[in-house]
Amino acid sequence: MSDFFPLITALAITLTLSSATVFALHHPLHKLLEAVCPLGFTADFWTRAAVTVIYLLPLWVVLVFGMPDLERANYIVPGEIARRALAAASFALVGIVLATGFRLASLSVTSNYNRADSERPVR
Repeated sequence: MSDFFPLITALAITLTLSSATVFALHHPLHKLLEAVCPLGFTADFWTRAAVTVIYLLPLWVVLVFGMPDLERANYIVPGEIARRALAAASFALVGIVLATGFRLASLSVTSNYNRADSERPVR
């Protein structure tokens, strides 16, 4: 087994899980942020920031907590490396989704209330 095999395996698993999460959440998250943010470009910014976190935090968690010691990497089977990377990336992604959900649930939608519309007689 190559010295880079554990790293390449961990990167592939993490990027695959993060990409699936971004694919599933990007559109609904952007629509929700458009409703919550007062300006359109702030929704774009926060969507990009969330996507960046969804890619970088699981990668960091896998590299710090999911990888075996490099001295023992030659003695660990590839399935164990994949299991550790999958567990660490999944843990990080679930944490990100929960934290984002709790934060967004506490926000209120900005009103598109127009004063000129309120002065019209109700029929």
